[in-house]
Amino acid sequence: MWILILVLVAALGFVPVFAETQISDENLALEVYVIRIPENPTSMTFVEDDILVLQRYNGQVRLVRDGILQDKPVLDVAVARDGERGMLGITSAGSTVYVYFTAADTDNGKAIENRIYKYRWNGEELVEPVLMKTLPSDNFYHNGGAMTNFNGQVYAVIGDNGNYGRLQNRNADWKNDTSVILRVDPPGPYYAMGVRNSFGLAVDPFTGNLWDTENGDDSNDEINLVPENFNSGWIEIMGPAKDQSQIDALPKYGDYVYSDPEFTWEKPVAPTAISFVKSDMLQDYQDSVFVGDCNTGNLYRFKLDSTRTGFIFDSPELSDKVLNVDDPMDEIVFGTGFGCLTDIEVGPDGFIYIVSLSEERIYRILPKAAAQQMDVDDTTSVESKGGCLVATAAYGTELAPQVQLLREIRDGALLRTSSGTLFLSGFNSVYYLFSPTVADLERSNPAFKEVVRTVISPMLSTLSILNYVNVDSEQEMLGYGLGIILLNIGMYLAAPAIIILKIKKHLYR
Repeated sequence: MWILILVLVAALGFVPVFAETQISDENLALEVYVIRIPENPTSMTFVEDDILVLQRYNGQVRLVRDGILQDKPVLDVAVARDGERGMLGITSAGSTVYVYFTAADTDNGKAIENRIYKYRWNGEELVEPVLMKTLPSDNFYHNGGAMTNFNGQVYAVIGDNGNYGRLQNRNADWKNDTSVILRVDPPGPYYAMGVRNSFGLAVDPFTGNLWDTENGDDSNDEINLVPENFNSGWIEIMGPAKDQSQIDALPKYGDYVYSDPEFTWEKPVAPTAISFVKSDMLQDYQDSVFVGDCNTGNLYRFKLDSTRTGFIFDSPELSDKVLNVDDPMDEIVFGTGFGCLTDIEVGPDGFIYIVSLSEERIYRILPKAAAQQMDVDDTTSVESKGGCLVATAAYGTELAPQVQLLREIRDGALLRTSSGTLFLSGFNSVYYLFSPTVADLERSNPAFKEVVRTVISPMLSTLSILNYVNVDSEQEMLGYGLGIILLNIGMYLAAPAIIILKIKKHLYR
């Protein structure tokens, strides 16, 4: 039966198509670094050269090593799965890792509370849990979870969680630990209050200033500079205050002081991650703040002023620090097509890494020169995790659907079994003898490139079936692999041979 399915797929020429993702700087390369991260990936952190990424729905922390998502989770806890609950935030300082999640009853899956734990990373697992803080999870929405750290200070944010008390700027009954930014380690008083709903925290590595993103209600999403004892204004103010009297009318709570956002979207975009760049590899962007969103799939770049406490704009429409509904936004849109973008981090290599919850992948932004050097280095190692040189040259980009198909098959099928890994090792030892030469010919000869695309298209169609079957054992890998090999032999050798024989027979009648 599966042979019939393979034949049908080949006949239809089916190749999955992904949404176009792109960035505006032609000097940078955009790559898909990790594919197919299941269960809603929300946040990531680097531990040395490895990545720990959260899966919101199943309560797991997964390890990404050398661009490959490892099978075994490094942490597995019971989490609530409804609304904005789940595995929500992660940050690390050396081998110490902090994880924020909505704990659930193991019997019925109902939410208990939000918890922040501290763990030790031993290179393979998160061990020695220490409970640092419990927070409410009274409602399924506005649970926050974004975390960051700088110079020994660890911060976390939680939204209003459906509460409307003093911490939400109302003269009402007290309600603890909602609408606040907290110092988690070392523990301290509320760092800020009046936060409606936030999915982004970051510290400027050049100044030590804390920043956040904040989701408005029906309007006025924000980016805020967050000094200590900051009042973000919710529920009375979202976006810039109308006038001083509106600020003066805020209930007084301790020493917390309101100030307007550094940027506001009049029409909500659901801003999420925020990040700064301190990298020798991307020096042109060290004066920038990067922000993602979940509604439009945009990646934004904001240029900092000389004090790094606000933004500067060339467009007069943005000089009021508000993107009104009809304002042009070309100046601030740096990338598109990222889906629901949930985290942005700068890795130890100085490159920018982006998590997309909806696309279930991690993207990487790096200088084109570095990306090209990696392609050259790929030819020297059969263990390389880079893209296919021939296909990349044929389709012009690592982000082409056909190239990503090959990545998915490699990472999602072949490398998950011993027989697949052995086959790939043997294949690479031959493939890298000729692929650099073929790729160079493709780049220099458009006609040859078209020939290569035509030749490899049937093979890609047959390989795509591996993304739609379960390959859970060595026997299944061998069975599907042998079937695909025989199918390709039939297409590339047997079918042409039969056609040639029929032509010769016809000619010599």
